[in-house]
Amino acid sequence: MASPRPYLKPMTIIGLCFLAPTLTVSASEPPETVIHLDTITVTAAKRDTAAREIPASITVKDGIFLEEHQIRTSGELARMVPNLYFKKAMSGDAFVARGISTIDTALVSPMGLYIDDVPYPLSFMQSRFLFNVERVEVLKGPQSTLYGKNSSAGVINVVLPVPTNEPNAKAFFETGNYQTMSAGVAASGPIFEDRLFWGITATGLDTKGYMENQISGADDIADDRHLMMRGVLRWTPIKELDTSLSLSGTDQDKGISNLRYEDGPWKTKRFKAYSNEKDQAEQNSFNQTLRIIYDFAAMDLTSITAHQRFDREMTLDFDRTPVPLGFSHIDLNQDSWSQEFRLTGATTFSMDWLLGLYAGREELDNDWTLKHINPAMANRRISNSSSDSVALFGQSTLALTPKLNATTGLRLDHYSSSGKQSYSKASGTTNFDRDLSETEWLPMVALSYALNDQLDGYLTYSTGWLAGGYDYYSASTENAFAYAPEFTKNYEAGIKARLFNNCLRADLALFYTDIKDKQVREEVPGAGPGVWRYTNAASAHTKGVELELTALPLPHLELYGGIGYAGTEVDDWTGTASGEAVDYSGKHLPWAPDLTAHAGAIYHWENGIYALADFFWTGKQYFDAANTLEQEGYALVNLKAGYLIGPWDMSIWCRNLADEKYTNKKVQNNMNQTLVEDGGPLTIGLTLNWRM
Repeated sequence: MASPRPYLKPMTIIGLCFLAPTLTVSASEPPETVIHLDTITVTAAKRDTAAREIPASITVKDGIFLEEHQIRTSGELARMVPNLYFKKAMSGDAFVARGISTIDTALVSPMGLYIDDVPYPLSFMQSRFLFNVERVEVLKGPQSTLYGKNSSAGVINVVLPVPTNEPNAKAFFETGNYQTMSAGVAASGPIFEDRLFWGITATGLDTKGYMENQISGADDIADDRHLMMRGVLRWTPIKELDTSLSLSGTDQDKGISNLRYEDGPWKTKRFKAYSNEKDQAEQNSFNQTLRIIYDFAAMDLTSITAHQRFDREMTLDFDRTPVPLGFSHIDLNQDSWSQEFRLTGATTFSMDWLLGLYAGREELDNDWTLKHINPAMANRRISNSSSDSVALFGQSTLALTPKLNATTGLRLDHYSSSGKQSYSKASGTTNFDRDLSETEWLPMVALSYALNDQLDGYLTYSTGWLAGGYDYYSASTENAFAYAPEFTKNYEAGIKARLFNNCLRADLALFYTDIKDKQVREEVPGAGPGVWRYTNAASAHTKGVELELTALPLPHLELYGGIGYAGTEVDDWTGTASGEAVDYSGKHLPWAPDLTAHAGAIYHWENGIYALADFFWTGKQYFDAANTLEQEGYALVNLKAGYLIGPWDMSIWCRNLADEKYTNKKVQNNMNQTLVEDGGPLTIGLTLNWRM
């Protein structure tokens, strides 16, 4: 397909964005004048609750906001949430909340992602399409007493629309530079009125990306072809019973040749890399979920049965040089089942309560092969693990006075796993075999006080943990094959304000999180540079503040913004570097920007034209324990202008207006040469939306 780049010059986009207000065309249905902010109702607490009543920091974005701001994937959501950062790297994607990051190549994240009540724990699963979404709720702080699978840093809860008697349909088509095209369609409605309903969603992406191979000259080594489909069948045979069966799947084929040398003899310019291999990853998933809700009048019983199958196969030129030294190949397969039962209700002495039971089983197989022209360097690791988890959790809110509420919760969590690895190299084969078992009590307590109709304050103490796991890629001894859990204790205070006749919404939170047994990657003592292990550092902490604002100063004008500071610090950790003991105390945790901020405005004219601008800024972050690999703060500016006419929405947009140069990842090889993954360049495009 010919590139549309000649028709989408950056200056054209910028000019149209500023000229849009002067155009004088008429729309058939101008937007309604808005004079106050709507009350936000969420289900993050597993019941319909006003966001201001939840004693925790929560950010909510509805589907309309996501579409207006071109937020097509879960990772793009991070630019609109204070103290939320999306680590986008070839080695795995992951959310980082309040500075609580994880090991670079870890398969799970302390930040939980739930889609329609089902957890997506693997890091490779955390970048998801967000088309046809009702809303996204981001809760920060440990979430042990509300969700089936424990999340030690927070939860991103994606709520999907439920098919009803009302027929509904929407679609979009988008094109941009780098030969990028994406499209989506969604529809739902009744099969038999009041009894049987259907829904379907499909989204696709095709782009050649912006990386170029310096050896072959190919300019599509970071391409991405991605398809997602979801279907749901909902049955309500009686008014008390609501059942739904959903099937969803993804199929993705993407180039992963993003690493390039920043220094040394193979140094390249931005977006140019060396590779002797195809550097490709193919991954697909297939998920089935059965949800049953029964209304007993005094309480609701919810059952969620889920099965997930995820496969990823990738090949990568591991040395990233013009010399054909070898490649690495990974074949990862995970199969998981989960069952959650949840009772919710209210009593005369309690405002509301929740009691839940969760059980899950995961089977994981991982085959990692390193091919090298030197047989002494080649090796292969065949690993498999199985894990079982059972948890009993609950939470209740009691009205102590008309204005003072007390919330208490408790989780009893048991986790056990068994892992094996066969490590083969030229000198022979070594077998590792380790079992892990942990049982933890995780309490939480909160007080919330309604100072008046406009101000609510809260104090919260919550706890969480991230289970131990296995080192599938670098273990050299049986003891190094497994690592232990890490634990978090979170202390938080906040104020939620709704001012000026609800034309200004302001949320402020202060927090301090204590982290024990932090999971880290460090050099194996005595084994020489480049021989790694996963282990647990002694302790660390993160502390900071979050402020989020939304305002309607004028009809049709919405202003929004937020700022988050998360200061991370290692309290006690002595590791090894180049065979020498190193004290990392006082260093910052890697993959954790100290500051995130965003601001924006959107204005709708009565003739159907609208324009928006948003700004995202992230502060300094480090990519290694010694804090020698760093990325200075950078800013991204996005613009969009569009025209609404009836069911149609036509828009032009640009991202990273100034073509800001930044990196998503830095890593050093055993020769102390630095490799980086570049952040995205200026992108521009056209979008056509249609809604029934």
